[in-house]
Amino acid sequence: MPATPSQAKTKKCQRACERCRSMKVKCSGSSPCTRCARKKKPCHFPVEEVRVSVSERYLRELEEHISRSGTSVRHAKTEVHALDDSIITGNGNVNVPSTPHALLEHRQDSRWRTNPNTLGTALHTPETPRREQGDHEAEHDTQRSRFSRNPLVDRDPSFAQTPDGRFWYMGPTSSWSFCRRVLALIGRNVPESNFQSDPFHIDGTAFRLRWRPFPPDDVPDVTNLPPLDYALFLFNTVKFYFGFLSFMIDEPAYLRELHEFYKDPAAKATSSRPWYCQYLLVLAFGKAFLTQKNSSGAPPGHQYASRAMSLLPDLSGGIDDDPLSCIQALSLGAVYLQSIDMRRAAFQHIGQALRGCIIEGIHRHVPEEICGPELSQRCRTIFWVVYMLDREFSALIGAPSSIRDEDITVRLPAEMDDSVEHINLTLHVRLSRLMARILTTVYGVGNEDDDTLVRSTQSILHSMAELSHDLTAFLNTEFHGLISRASKMAIRLMLAHHHQCVVLTTRPLVMCALHMHIERTERQTSQIISLAPPVASLLQCCAESAQTLLQTLRTLADDDLMDAFLPFQIEDASSSAFVLYLIRAIAPSLISNDSWCENLECVLEKLIAKGNLAAPLRRLELRQLEQILAPLTPRLANHTLPAANLDEDSEHHDETYTFDQDEFEWDMLALNSSVSLPPRELLDLADQLDMDSIMQSVGV
Repeated sequence: MPATPSQAKTKKCQRACERCRSMKVKCSGSSPCTRCARKKKPCHFPVEEVRVSVSERYLRELEEHISRSGTSVRHAKTEVHALDDSIITGNGNVNVPSTPHALLEHRQDSRWRTNPNTLGTALHTPETPRREQGDHEAEHDTQRSRFSRNPLVDRDPSFAQTPDGRFWYMGPTSSWSFCRRVLALIGRNVPESNFQSDPFHIDGTAFRLRWRPFPPDDVPDVTNLPPLDYALFLFNTVKFYFGFLSFMIDEPAYLRELHEFYKDPAAKATSSRPWYCQYLLVLAFGKAFLTQKNSSGAPPGHQYASRAMSLLPDLSGGIDDDPLSCIQALSLGAVYLQSIDMRRAAFQHIGQALRGCIIEGIHRHVPEEICGPELSQRCRTIFWVVYMLDREFSALIGAPSSIRDEDITVRLPAEMDDSVEHINLTLHVRLSRLMARILTTVYGVGNEDDDTLVRSTQSILHSMAELSHDLTAFLNTEFHGLISRASKMAIRLMLAHHHQCVVLTTRPLVMCALHMHIERTERQTSQIISLAPPVASLLQCCAESAQTLLQTLRTLADDDLMDAFLPFQIEDASSSAFVLYLIRAIAPSLISNDSWCENLECVLEKLIAKGNLAAPLRRLELRQLEQILAPLTPRLANHTLPAANLDEDSEHHDETYTFDQDEFEWDMLALNSSVSLPPRELLDLADQLDMDSIMQSVGV
């Protein structure tokens, strides 16, 4: 039956040229193919044995037909044995290494298709003993279960007990809990790792900010405050370091009230307590940004933060008469708490701010004709900043948000104002929305269907490609393709894209591969595990993004431009290094060199020197990870490591999975090139990623 237009559009290429095959990317199938023609490279297509797949039902019918037709027993057994040794795909099909006449006669009924991705296990021959069918099916089920579900949601424990006996929930997306899960997994299963007790580093380990609620009828303390000119200087410092987060503060209103405050501090602090909270937090942030490491170990300006937190509104009586200022103060307080590694308190405060937005209805569009354009824009901007922080802190602690995207109707900032700042804010919002999708799909609970992880990752890759296209277009338009190191706007978009999307999306596959690697080590077989090309491609993507993050942070550190106090760059550095350590142990050929180790050490040293409270704790965790991974890491120099092996019996295969570093087209390490993953490559990854292709080449 001829293919319909829609079928023709989605039909996979039946053959791939040698160059695309070696790179493990999608080939157009034309001669020369699109990729080779674009790169002006020679394009050659190997002569391959045609391989088709048929349904198991048709296989049984074929067996009965052979039996009824009186075909020789020897011929029947030969075909059945050959078919049994073929790889069973995820949709119940069997890849057949030839096209017998009987199959071709029934090609329409059996819906056969050529399968260019088949890597081909060795057929049954006298020299290759055939495994029993029951063992083969059990092995197939084991293979399928490894990469079909997210182990961070469905397999690993969600609670851990700290040394003091407290039980802590470990959210699936949290980098903190990911560290705990990995350390515990290796400690349980690899006795030679010399696993030491987990330090846990729970909230308040780095520094605990303490305050007492201030009585609502008392006059706030207005002593020991800086003069007006220094307060203005600190405000501009905070504005520079905050970047798009500075939208939390309504600058015209803040400056107007700042001048009013210095005319009569006590009266202004009493009548405008939410604004006074903002003022004190701005002072605390400004001092932390400007002052190097404090000899006492406490963050500079923390006294201002304690006074601000004590003045936050008492929610038992509802939101203050100025709800927008209360929401802004709660948001600033949440960022400060996250910056000193008090993650739970930060999530609670940003959750209160988000609920304030919902109560006031600003998650819906506020019409200009009712409230005026100025107030409408202020509501819109405040909501989206709170939304982004809520999504960010949700991922960091591993908890779901309290609002669904379907319930939000407020317009994006760029829909009302196409300035560079609002386009930048809109792109950050879209990144947050994509991260919300990742939390509910890749890390979603209650997904009982098989292959949930694969399908969810595939969907996210498509969405990531669309966002990557718009992100690259914006940066190339506004910065002409040259990303200045001092451009905080561009750098933060780049870091958010690689960390929030790529690293977070691929982390479950890293955990799946780690489980597989530990099982292989326990059986005392080769430490180089078998990886399906789509899985290896995604791990390569994760490794490239993680190295890009560390290279970018190293560049900022060399120019003394790191945001040492804010929590985002230490999170980028530590979570990127964590997955790189794991990938180096699991599939070392996916990391070309160890330059990222030097970048990591430089970044951590700079953050520690500038007084980042969480950096010493993250470095200790990474060192412990490196120590316990030693028995699982191949004892070879990285530049001589072999390519990732596709199967234990690689001598029986025609293909070996390798990465040609000269040909690999993701140049993401240079700041003067595209700062996001090319959409074309993301779509190629999505096309490769299906359970059939994973099952064809994942070994045990």
